[in-house]
Amino acid sequence: MQRREFLATAGAVGLTTAALGSLRAADVPAKKDYLELRIYTAKDADKKAQLIEAIDKALVPALNRLEIKPVGVFSAHENEKNFQENVFVLFPHKNLDSVATLSAKLLADKTFTKDGAAVFGTTSKDPLYTTYESELYYGFDKCPTIETPVSNKERIFQLRVYRSFNIDKNAKKVHMFDEGGELPLFRKVGMNPVFFGDALFGTKMPNLTYMLGFENEDVRKKAWDAFIKSPEWQEIKTNPMYADTATEIVNIFLKPSDGSQV
Repeated sequence: MQRREFLATAGAVGLTTAALGSLRAADVPAKKDYLELRIYTAKDADKKAQLIEAIDKALVPALNRLEIKPVGVFSAHENEKNFQENVFVLFPHKNLDSVATLSAKLLADKTFTKDGAAVFGTTSKDPLYTTYESELYYGFDKCPTIETPVSNKERIFQLRVYRSFNIDKNAKKVHMFDEGGELPLFRKVGMNPVFFGDALFGTKMPNLTYMLGFENEDVRKKAWDAFIKSPEWQEIKTNPMYADTATEIVNIFLKPSDGSQV
C-alpha cells in the first residue's frame, strides 16, 4: 500500500471510529437515579398536619444539605377516598451508598434533630406517625431522575402503581413505557412525568411506579383524554408483546405541601 493510500484509509477509519463513538454516546442514557418514596401513616388528621410541617421544616432542608434534591412532599387530595392518613415523601439518591447511609447522616445532623423536635420529642404513646413504608426504584432511561414540570399552587399529582404477576411481565411493562413509545407520548399530550421507576424493593412486587404532574384538574382531564384518543396509544396497547402485563393498578391523587420542591 502506498503512503498516500495508507493515510487516506487511516483517515477514513478515524472518521468512522469518531462517528461510531458519537453515535454510541448519543445512545447511552443519562445516568439514572435511585428514587425513594416514603409513605408515612399518621394516627389522625391533626397528627398528619404536624408531621407535614415537621417534614417541610426539618427533613426537606436536611436532605438538601446532603445534596439530595428535589424533595417532594404530598398528601392525598381531598377528593381521594383512600390514603387520607398518609404523607408521601419522594427524593432521589445518586447511588446505593446514599440509600444505606441516609439515616446515620440525618441523625448526625444536629440542625435536623433540633428542627425535627416535633417528631423526636414525642413518646411511643403519642407519636406523629405510627410507621412508614419505603419503596426504592431505579429510574427509566427516558426519565432518569425526578422532574419538576409544574410549580403553580393549584398543581395536582397522580401516582400510579402497575403491578405485574411475574418479573418477565414487569420487564415488558417497563419496555412499553420506556422503549415502546408510551412515555414519549405522555410528554407529547401534556401528561408531565415527575418520575418513572422500576421497583427494586417495596410492596406489591414486581411493579413499576410513576407520577405525573398537572397545573390543575381540568388540564389533567384534557391530557388524559388526548392520550386515550391518540392513534399512537391505540397502536401501543394492541401490541401483543404488552398483553397481560399489569394485573393491578393503584391510582392516587395527591396535592403538594407548602414546602414541597416538586
